[in-house]
Amino acid sequence: MKKSFAAAIAIVAFVIFSVQAALAGPSNTAQDVSELLDERQTDIWVEGERFGDMVLGARGAMQVIYVDDKLSKSIAADSRLQPWVYDMAQYYGTDATRKKRLFIAHIDVYKPWDFDYTQVFIGGYHLQKGDILSSSMTNPFGPMASKSDGYFAFAVPSAEVKAGKEIKIGYGDDSETWKVPK
Repeated sequence: MKKSFAAAIAIVAFVIFSVQAALAGPSNTAQDVSELLDERQTDIWVEGERFGDMVLGARGAMQVIYVDDKLSKSIAADSRLQPWVYDMAQYYGTDATRKKRLFIAHIDVYKPWDFDYTQVFIGGYHLQKGDILSSSMTNPFGPMASKSDGYFAFAVPSAEVKAGKEIKIGYGDDSETWKVPK
């Protein structure tokens, strides 16, 4: 009798802890993806004028995310992100990123924009055709209509992305200063 009572208590305790774990959300074993994104993302507003926290008249916005080992693992463990993030982050650790640093970019178009990837720069490095990793069906290159978007993955030489260093990331004449995470 005592053994069956103890077994019943153990089963009830197991069920309670299992339900609590399931309701707790994503595991904390991988660092929270939103914290990592805050450190690894910058937004560039192309041809826009800043007025405090607002940007007016922008042709478009380019969201650039640096994908390192920490972020790659966190993305794989989190299911709340946009599908394009998973699609583009898959390039992390591939042969194409050896001795290079992976970035993924999302483009939102507000006014017609002839997007030229050679105008994208990381530090002092301007993208070249060989740096683009993603397939042409997702790449937002060339004329883009208002209210359209696209995304692409690219790799740049490691020398441009040194831990702790502040670098410029931008498109054409528009850029933001970003500090490379340590």
